[in-house]
Amino acid sequence: MIRLDLPDELALTFLQEPILDVYSVGPWRIPDGFPQLLQQRAIQANNDPRLAGWVAEGNAAWRTPNNGVPDTLDYMLNFLFGACAIRSGYWGDIFWGVTDPFLAQPREPRSPSFDYFRSQDGMWRPPGFLLPRTAGEDPERRRIAFAVLRSLVDVFADLEPLETRRAALARICDQRTAYIETDVHTHHDVLPDEWARGADAETLAALPELNGPTGYLGWVFDGFDDVHPFLLNVVGDGDTLETTIANLLLAAGMQSVPLELATFAGPDFFAKVEDQHRTLKPGFVAQTWKDAMARWLVRATIRGEIVACRAWLDMAMRLTGAAYGLPNRAALPPGTIWVPIGTFEWNIRELLANRPVPNPLSDRFSKQPESEKGQEESASSAPTSTHVVGQPDLDAALRAVEASDTPVRMLVAGPAGSGKGVAVQTLAEILKTRGFAQPPIWLPAAMLSEKTVTGAIDLLRYEVDRCKGIRLLVLDGLDEMLTVAQAADEAGEELLRLLDSTHNLHVIALCDPGGDDKVYAANPILHRNFRIVRTKDFDEEAFATLFERKAKQFGARTDSTLVAEAGRRLSAMRPFRNMRNGHLVGTLALDAIARAKARTGDENPVLTVEDLPEDVTGTRTEVDPFAELDALVGLEVIKREVRLLAAEAKAEKARRDAGITVAPPTRHFAFTGNPGTAKTTVARLLSGIYRSLDLLSGGHLVEVSRAELVGRYIGHTAPLVKAAVERALGGVLFIDEAYALTSSDHQWDFGHEAVATLVKLMEDHRSDLVVIVAGYEEDMDQFLASNPGLSSRFARRLRFPDYSDTELIEIFVSMVTGSGMTLGPGVQERVAQLLRETPRGAAFGNARHMRNLFERAMGRQALRITAGESPVDLAAVRSLLVEDIPEPDTKASDLEASTGSGAYL
Repeated sequence: MIRLDLPDELALTFLQEPILDVYSVGPWRIPDGFPQLLQQRAIQANNDPRLAGWVAEGNAAWRTPNNGVPDTLDYMLNFLFGACAIRSGYWGDIFWGVTDPFLAQPREPRSPSFDYFRSQDGMWRPPGFLLPRTAGEDPERRRIAFAVLRSLVDVFADLEPLETRRAALARICDQRTAYIETDVHTHHDVLPDEWARGADAETLAALPELNGPTGYLGWVFDGFDDVHPFLLNVVGDGDTLETTIANLLLAAGMQSVPLELATFAGPDFFAKVEDQHRTLKPGFVAQTWKDAMARWLVRATIRGEIVACRAWLDMAMRLTGAAYGLPNRAALPPGTIWVPIGTFEWNIRELLANRPVPNPLSDRFSKQPESEKGQEESASSAPTSTHVVGQPDLDAALRAVEASDTPVRMLVAGPAGSGKGVAVQTLAEILKTRGFAQPPIWLPAAMLSEKTVTGAIDLLRYEVDRCKGIRLLVLDGLDEMLTVAQAADEAGEELLRLLDSTHNLHVIALCDPGGDDKVYAANPILHRNFRIVRTKDFDEEAFATLFERKAKQFGARTDSTLVAEAGRRLSAMRPFRNMRNGHLVGTLALDAIARAKARTGDENPVLTVEDLPEDVTGTRTEVDPFAELDALVGLEVIKREVRLLAAEAKAEKARRDAGITVAPPTRHFAFTGNPGTAKTTVARLLSGIYRSLDLLSGGHLVEVSRAELVGRYIGHTAPLVKAAVERALGGVLFIDEAYALTSSDHQWDFGHEAVATLVKLMEDHRSDLVVIVAGYEEDMDQFLASNPGLSSRFARRLRFPDYSDTELIEIFVSMVTGSGMTLGPGVQERVAQLLRETPRGAAFGNARHMRNLFERAMGRQALRITAGESPVDLAAVRSLLVEDIPEPDTKASDLEASTGSGAYL
């Protein structure tokens, strides 16, 4: 199950605490006693002496006599939430208890619940209809009614999600005092329009319903027109805005498209919606459409756009109500609303939100331009495979598709940027010539990885139904779908059945290098359904050709000498994660063109060799890891071991070059030792050493702990481990205190699952990944014994000894001098005295202890040099004196209280 990282503004949304969540505003924690405060205000308003003897024809559920206050408060609250707006939240329904004291029969106590997703119509508009009586009956009575109405608005003061709208309503009431003599004699049916016409721009922006039924529909359409294209761009596919609106209207049971839509959307857009409405109507099934939209929104949520998805739902519900209510005010259709609010919220929990009036969503979700094609894609749009460069097998496979009319069933396995995106684009172009006008649908492995068996099968069937006879289905990461997914076996069997039973289904599966072998191991029969194509890293000639094309595409001019040099530099560059092959070409071309533009001021510059960067991956470094290793204090045994490892790696490379086949030694390590003994530093240097020997492509260090690897519920752990491994590919994955992964035997602890997943991924990526686990020696012994595969994979162990006092003093001196300071007389002796009196338990921090001592000394120096009012003496700033060092009786715990960073830690 995917765990979503909610944005800060939605952090409260799914807590089991009193929460009110208005989609258009966000979640709000209900303060203790606040609902009771509102009730007290309501009771006080109901007892207003100005209403003595008043009787209103309100809800029969109220106690009699009823003066109209309870009904007015309920309708007003309804209005303040927004016409057909969405609200939810644990215990969010509690606010409807504001008028409970006025009921004739007590209501059952409200229970907190998550099962609460509501909307409400927008039929009430100020000044309402219960307190003010019909014009002409009693002008004085209406004056009182208007004054009481204003006091009722304040009952809901401090209800934060509604405060902007409440303040706007109060502003209307205050503004109308200037027109009271007109209002008391105006017929009630006309009053709402009169009050709305008098509203200023700020009030209208907060209360767009006052702009009339058509105006409100226009406001909602503006918001929907902003957020729907935004999500289309995020997901990469989906129904157009016209089709989506037609489906919304059909789901609401509307037999025709309201003509009012044309007044702000334009006649052409209206005609498209009407055409879609007419086309979809005969076979429309509301539940099917609802399920499809829920899946689409979940896909956008997985891509990090939960806020936009909530805005989409809110605008969709409002649009439904605004259109259904025409020509009157917004009203909810009878029966179930087929906007997938509840489905969306529950899915998120499983994965874990006639005056023109500007819609605030326009600022937040502005229309996005079409994203650039992948860097490896060609600019060619002709349905031909001739633009494939450096991949003869792929070129042949695409030509075979052109020459055949059988369904496309292709599996492409290879490194990033090696033409897989080109294959998808080219197949879509070929199919377009055969009437498949719709863009491809991408189904990434992440969409299936946490699905139950039922969920995985339903999703596969749904996506296949969307594609058959219409467009290409792209299975992005088929190898992962069949190995990591919770329902991997069942998903493979269902996909096989769908391929067998759906002749007009065109499918391309994309895999990492070696992914075709994993597919075969998981489901050999499924493997045989695909034509297997393997791509490879580009050579110098292919790089040169691609660079020339990419530079031309970006508007630059080149010559043969430049193109040849670009190919040479690209082939010499070390790729880093997915920055390789075609992606690397695009990055180099863009950087070179930017340099040329800065040099010449020409928008279409002629590139020169001087414009070509030496490296664009950001991993190039001139630091010698061996020299940095030698500069570390102490660790002589560790230094010898690391040099032995480097010698073995060089010898292994030499044997390969000589044609001798020798199984490479394991490069995964277990580092044992106490804190602050340079385990992390040596891991980083080892990564750089392996990179310098061409054994690792990136040479970077990714440090993780238990919290970043172990999930909190079923299905959460494997994706966390996979994400950490993917970040570390090309470098070292360093797991500090690794024994914490298996320290718990609780049945709901997923640490052992994390270890099992890690072992498998280490095998899958053995050629470009080093994993180092670290921790206390005894704890690491138990950890390595907890899984049969661990001991063999971490057969090499390096024990990091504690530093001697002499070495610790040397480390302290290096910290001082490395910061540009000098030591005064007696400083080293004071540090030595401190060390002699410091207990050396298991928690002693070694170099980390010295870092903390250095930081304490710097703090004491700061007090010394800033004492008094004289300017700070720069010479004093550069010196650390003996009085800056803490007294010898300082407790070790005082120094361990803070943590530092840097070498030795």
